[in-house]
Parts: sequence; structure tokens; C-alpha cells
Amino acid sequence: MTPSWPGRRWVVRAAAAVLVVLAPGLALAQPGPALRPWRPVFEVAAGWVGTSDLGRVEATTRGAAVGAATAPAFRLFSTDSQLGAALAAGVSVVLPVSRQWAAAVRGSAARPTLTTRISADAEGAPSVEATEAVSDYTVDLSVLYQLPRVGGRRARPYLVAGGGYLRQLHEDNTLVETGRTWHGGAGLRWWLRGGDQATRAMGLTGEVRWVWRTGGITFADGTRAMPAAVLALFVGF
Repeated sequence: MTPSWPGRRWVVRAAAAVLVVLAPGLALAQPGPALRPWRPVFEVAAGWVGTSDLGRVEATTRGAAVGAATAPAFRLFSTDSQLGAALAAGVSVVLPVSRQWAAAVRGSAARPTLTTRISADAEGAPSVEATEAVSDYTVDLSVLYQLPRVGGRRARPYLVAGGGYLRQLHEDNTLVETGRTWHGGAGLRWWLRGGDQATRAMGLTGEVRWVWRTGGITFADGTRAMPAAVLALFVGF
């Protein structure tokens, strides 16, 4: 006969309830697909970068002063500048160092429009806008951390953070401005094949970032921020 003891039924029920509660978490914690360590992965991407405010400038002058007094500033006009949203193209090389960690180098190019609005003219002239196309290039280095899979056997999310170099050309590519970029974000890698550590990988990557920039084309001190998104095809070896 199977021995019994008081409360056994309640213990079994409690254990079953705990398993039911933890089951989704246990499934979430499964490693899921992964890139093969120390095998490079190449990505070709199409992306989008959001609008960036470049600052406001007040054009002022001072009249003649009497004695040692300083004449008050007189505003001639104001300018507000903005770098518009644009499509971008890029390539990346990703080097996994484990099932969870990877390093990536990405280069991208975009062609946003710089718009400067001149307003508040002292003589009452109407507001006008001046525009020009800007060649925008970035090269950045990122660290990627793959999270446990969220469902299915082909998808796996990851976190990304890093920084890089900014180069912008304007005035018909005759003027060059350089700066720095930093970014943080998250993505999802979807395997069309591979992911089992035994075969070459191929699939799609979707990623969203928040990007901070200093330097480059700007009319005010400080850091500028903008969103960015990328959709890429990756092939691993």
C-alpha cells in the first residue's frame, strides 16, 4: 500500500499550481536559436532616421552707447533649423562571441534635408525657409545581448548599445562637419534557417534605436536625440 500523510493532497495541489504559474516563465527562459560563436554574420539593411532639431539662433546687433553703458541688444531676426527624417541604407558585420553576446560594426548612409526657417524679422518681412540636402554617414560599434526566446523556435530578442563616428557634408558637399553618436535599443532576430549551431544562419532582423548626437551640423550646444529603425537581412557563416 502507498503510505499517506495528512495534507498530502494539498501539497500536491500546491505543487501543481506552482508549475502552472511558472510554466510560461520556464518556456520563456529557453535558450532558443543562436548565432554560431566566432562565425561572422553579414547584414544588409534598410532603415529610417527621425527628425533632429538643430537649435534656434537669434541674430542681434547693438547700437551706439553713451559713456560706459552697454547698449541693449536689438534682434534682427531668428532662425530655427531642423534635420528632417530620411531613409537610410547600411551594412553590418556581427561577430558572436557566445550564444548570448556579440559585437557589431555598422556603417550607414542617409540623405536628409536641412531646413532653416527665418522669422521674426525686425523690418516685418515674412518668414521664409531655406533647404538643402545633407549627406549623412555614420560608423558605429555595438554590443548585443541576446535575451531568452519569447515564443516559437525561430525568434529571439536582443538589446543593443554602442557609439560611433558621424560625418556630414553640405553646401554641395564642400563643407564637412564631424561628430559623435551614441545609441541604445532593442531588436528581434528571426531565423529563416539555421540557429541550431550546426548550419549556416539566414534570416531577418528588426531593430529600433534611440540615437544621441553631438557635433556635426548644429546651431546650438548640447546633445540632440532622434529615433531610428532598421530592417535587415542577415547571413551567417
